Amino acid sequence: MNFLIMNSKLSIINYYDRHMKNHVKGNFNRNDRNTAIQRLMLFLAMGFFLLTISLSIYSQPKEEVLKYLRNLGNGSYMFGQIATWVHNENPDMDHSTNWLRKIYDHTGKLPRYGCITYDYDDNPFTDSEWNEGVKKMWDKGMIVGVYNFFANPSGGSWRDQVFIDPIFSTDDNPTKSNFYHQMDRMALNMQWLKERGITVIYTPFVELNDKNKWHAREGSKNAIRLYRLVHDYFTARGLNNIIWAYHTTQGDGALEEYYPGDDYVDVLGKSAYGTGLIFSEYSWAVDKKKNQGKVIWWAELGIRGSSDPPRDCFDVLSKLENSFPELAGFVFWSDDKYYNVTGNLNGPEFMAHPKIITLK
Repeated sequence: MNFLIMNSKLSIINYYDRHMKNHVKGNFNRNDRNTAIQRLMLFLAMGFFLLTISLSIYSQPKEEVLKYLRNLGNGSYMFGQIATWVHNENPDMDHSTNWLRKIYDHTGKLPRYGCITYDYDDNPFTDSEWNEGVKKMWDKGMIVGVYNFFANPSGGSWRDQVFIDPIFSTDDNPTKSNFYHQMDRMALNMQWLKERGITVIYTPFVELNDKNKWHAREGSKNAIRLYRLVHDYFTARGLNNIIWAYHTTQGDGALEEYYPGDDYVDVLGKSAYGTGLIFSEYSWAVDKKKNQGKVIWWAELGIRGSSDPPRDCFDVLSKLENSFPELAGFVFWSDDKYYNVTGNLNGPEFMAHPKIITLK
């Protein structure tokens, strides 16, 4: 993993090991056994200390990933792609229905970031398949993201109205039990990923303000409460491999109104669909970046509508450079090729540009 410095630490240990052997040999030749043993113990202790530091870094790369993301923007823009949404798109990045595979087949390159959706509404795949999909992306060297699509805890459709207050009741009730069961299920998946050293950019609610989805039907107050509940519940379970992400639709003012708070968000952004490539509240987001250390990006990007003619992918780079240079990058939407590089012009050339950060 390119965020780790374990190899350099081990090199230091090997140096001390070689030095110790030479030194001990000389001491034995002088019959100074006590000094040799003392120095041997000192070198072993130093080596053990450095190895402990190395293993700690290896097992917790979250801060390294965050540091990497915070340094993006201003001429270096991360290329991201939603690998699967809520349909039957296979979480295996090598499967023909996975959008990472589609991007690679079209351009010969892989995105730097890929995101898999755990769809608890339709459940088209098992948790194990989703987990293995995330792991495969991570093992490939990608930065990985996870969307949660929680089912309506009242038992209706994801579009149906739901009364959210019962989730926060001190008494047991079916709505609360349903949602806590879903959180427990997702927490187990995050624990599985944590045990394998995988850092995840996790979005518990996709477009927190989208009132087409049950979680936003009662407005910003309860949407924020839901986000904070998931955050606190997972944090209490020791899931420190999570980078917390939040985004809204492109609607003006939504990003600030639905913001869960600085203590709850690491990465924030907006969706942008259509030919406008907009990011309202950009100044507000830049302030969060510069004063609170937040990562800001286009969390969902679809560069044209289905009836629009194919457009030049370089329009994205032009917009970033001229209007939104502080963004760390963008995440192209899936669903259909007109949203992303597979259905627009100069996709391979765009991904090969030195200012666009891809995996390969």
